[in-house]
Formats: sequence, structure tokens, C-alpha cells
Amino acid sequence: MTAAFLVAAIALGALARALTGFGFALLAVPLLSLKLDLPSAVCLAILLQVAMVPRDLLTGRGKIERRYLLLLLAGALPAVPVGQAVLLAIPTDAARVILAPLILIAILMRAGWRGFTLLIAQAPAPVAGMLAGLMAGLVAMPGPPVVLHALSRGLDAEKIRSTLVLFFGILSICSLSTMIAAGVIDRDLLALAVMALPLMLLVDFVGKTLAARIPREMFERTSVGLLVVSAAVAIGSVLQAY
Repeated sequence: MTAAFLVAAIALGALARALTGFGFALLAVPLLSLKLDLPSAVCLAILLQVAMVPRDLLTGRGKIERRYLLLLLAGALPAVPVGQAVLLAIPTDAARVILAPLILIAILMRAGWRGFTLLIAQAPAPVAGMLAGLMAGLVAMPGPPVVLHALSRGLDAEKIRSTLVLFFGILSICSLSTMIAAGVIDRDLLALAVMALPLMLLVDFVGKTLAARIPREMFERTSVGLLVVSAAVAIGSVLQAY
């Protein structure tokens, strides 16, 4: 039962990622944390995202906005260890209390809520990177602040995607090295990631095939809907713990 639930959580996250370009951890981590402790759920998401980096880079070669990428990384890289230090220092129940409101904030960002959109859009790139780095370290969810910031820059859509895919990959690699040093990743977790990778690749292929045939707006609405469900699951896990 647990294995089936983990497979379903990873498949849902991979589908959201394939359809919208982002959102794997945002959907998968809260669901995975119902069966795993939060650090293990975060580590599993990181392992799978690192494994997807070569494939993502192959599809985005020659489309990177290097200066923008470096500005984002300048803020993000110092922030990742801070978020991870908090994750590893607090109890699982306390981490879930933090997780639920972060997901709700992320939903507001992804839904284009005007207050968050203006705040992020007007911030310097390193500030958006810092927010992403903190969220990457704490819950492996760096996407919402930098996605909004990048979209406000007026860049070509393909360049945004290629630049952010590389940005997320670098953050995942950085996060993974810290988790390995902390001894959080064990053989069982690594084996689970290896077994889950073919599923992630298959769902990614199917999702991208579907995305080419269905209007993008429909996928965005679907993504936000899935994130609302994810937030509800995270909040439910907090209430259940108490």
C-alpha cells in the first residue's frame, strides 16, 4: 500500500512538471511526507530532479540567459544551506506546519495573485533567487518566486524555461550534496529513487505529448488545482499529527 501511494505521488508530481514545466516537488513532497518523514520526502524529490537534469539540458541547449542565471544563483546558492539547516534541525511535525503555508503562498504565486506578482516582479534577481534558495533547501520547492520573476522580465518563453531548468538543476545538485554530507540519504532512499526514475521519465514523455495537444491555459488551471489539493493534504497531515 505504501509503495503504491509513493508511486502515485511521484507520478502526479511528474505529470504536473511535464504539463507546466515546474511543480514536481510542490505536488509530490506533501504527498510523500504522509508516508516518509519530511527530510526523506525532500531528498527523494531532489534525487529525482537531479536525475532529470541531463534530459532537461539536452532539450534546452543554447537557450540559456547566462547573466540572468548568474544573478539568480548569486542569491540562491548561499540561501540553500540555510533552508536545509532549518529542515534538519526541526521535528517532522514542525516541518509540516511550515510546509502547509509555504504551499499556499506558492499557489498564490502560481495563480498570479496581484500582490505577490508585483512584489516578486519588482525585486532584484538575486532577491528572487534567495527566496527560491530558501524554499529549495527547506522543502525542495524553488519554482514559484523565480518563475514569476522570470516571466516579468519579458524574456522569450523558451529561454525562460531553459534558464530556469538549469537553475533548478544546479540548486538540486547543491541541495543533494548537503543532504549527502548530513547523512540523510540512505540505501533505501537511493534504491527508491532508482526504481522511480523510469516512471518519472515515462510520465514526463506522456505529459509533454499531451501538453502539445491541449491548450496551455487548461494545464495552468489544472496545475493550480493540483496544488490546492497538495496544500490540503499538507494541512491535513498537520491536523492529524495534533
